[in-house]
Amino acid sequence: MSLEIEQHERFQRLEWAWERVGTALVTLFILAGLLGLVAAGPLSWSSRSSATEVVTVEFDRVIGHEADESITLHFGPEAVVDGAITVELTGSWPGGISLQGITPQPSEQRAVPDGMVLEIPVATAGTTEVSVSFRGQEYGTLDGELAVGDESVSFSQFVTP
Repeated sequence: MSLEIEQHERFQRLEWAWERVGTALVTLFILAGLLGLVAAGPLSWSSRSSATEVVTVEFDRVIGHEADESITLHFGPEAVVDGAITVELTGSWPGGISLQGITPQPSEQRAVPDGMVLEIPVATAGTTEVSVSFRGQEYGTLDGELAVGDESVSFSQFVTP
């Protein structure tokens, strides 16, 4: 007794090909997540410094929209002038975020074209660390440039839904 089953070999091969493509895409997405390209992981954060390392910024490359985030700014003793650090932050980053807080609190904060200027008082000489808390308000890439005197450093963050 034999059964006659109609087979669609061409359709079966196409289905197997799509299955392999789907498996590869899921594997790549999982690897990207584990490495920190779409979530927290070893490749998710970055640090950029100016030429003479007077100013350094530490930040996450990928952030979530409306998620509580922060960047850390480090300033060398050369950045202090008359007991304060004057920081100019420009680019699409300042306009694409909602500022939640700055620690230590700036003595002055003012808007400039395409950004903001912060005056941060410094009580003791040495390296100064400033934490900026914010929430991303726009989707896509936000570019920022941080300048202290003649020293500047650029950074970029990608805001996901």
